[in-house]
This record gives sequence, structure tokens and C-alpha cells, in this order.
Amino acid sequence: MSVPNYLLPDAAEHAIIQDTMKKITVDKIEDGMILGREICGASGNVLVSKGAPLSAALGRRLQNWGITTLYIEGEEDSLAEENAVSISPEKLREDLMYKFSNVINNPIMKQLFTTVYQYRLNKNV
Repeated sequence: MSVPNYLLPDAAEHAIIQDTMKKITVDKIEDGMILGREICGASGNVLVSKGAPLSAALGRRLQNWGITTLYIEGEEDSLAEENAVSISPEKLREDLMYKFSNVINNPIMKQLFTTVYQYRLNKNV
């Protein structure tokens, strides 16, 4: 049985939507961005509705109201993308070998090692 989104607690709702939205600080707002979640004031009243177009002027107003972050639509909040570091294949293999050193003789773990190595090599993460 599926639970409607409006019945989910805030943490569960956040887990569902975080894959398609990006959390940014209000000073990073650019004209044309679309608000991904409604913004509520301290008393719970809705200040800006979900789906509203954003602007730098609105960002300044939000800062005046004490709002520091918000979610925008259309971008994925990915730590892997933000923290991506180029690594040589040799260094990647060395790092993974260290992590798998105690289990590499297990055929399943050896296959897992190979899969992780190939994935990370292609992603270069």
C-alpha cells in the first residue's frame, strides 16, 4: 500500500525529493530558477509557494526574513559531483586494494572489487 506524499513526515518527504532538487543558499539565487519547496516563516505561514520563479531581489527579501537556504527544481544535489576529484587508475586500484585487502580472496568480493573499480574508473570519482 502506497502512502500519499502529503501524509509523509518531513524527513521522509525530504528523502524522496532530494534526488531532484538542489539546496542552495539564498545569495546563490539566479533569475529564472524555480522554487522546489514552499518557504514558510517562523509562524508557519507560507512566504513563497513551491514552483514560484526566483530572482535576486526575492533572494534579498528572503535574507531580510532570516531565510538562508532553499530548494530549487531541476538540479540534483549530488555530493559526488561537488566533491569529484580526478584520480589515476593506478592510485584508484591501490586505494581499493587496500580497502579490499582482507577479503579479496573471496570470489564474490573479488567480483565486487572489479565492479567498484570499473564504476569509479568510469566516473573518475
